[in-house]
Amino acid sequence: MSKLPPELSYVLELAKPPTIEEELEMEKAIRQALTIEDVDELHRCVEAILRQNHQQGIFISRSLDQIHLLTAKLACAENRVIQPEPSWFLKFLSTFRNPKL
Repeated sequence: MSKLPPELSYVLELAKPPTIEEELEMEKAIRQALTIEDVDELHRCVEAILRQNHQQGIFISRSLDQIHLLTAKLACAENRVIQPEPSWFLKFLSTFRNPKL
């Protein structure tokens, strides 16, 4: 796997495996769901899980977009690029394009 640039290292932090407590909580919820015998209740659970998963996916995607945008803004603020002064020739040509009245 290729190495991520330092400015994207937060992605690795977000992808850490769950703690043992989180794993056990998930296993408990799965076992509880497996005991459901009512088909209608099972359908409601599946529907709720799919809706929640979809909303969480959207939230995570938008959050990562925002993090990326703010990281880019921070990088631009820290590494200002000074634009060179236009040459006298370009200044001369710009007077014809935007004549001052």
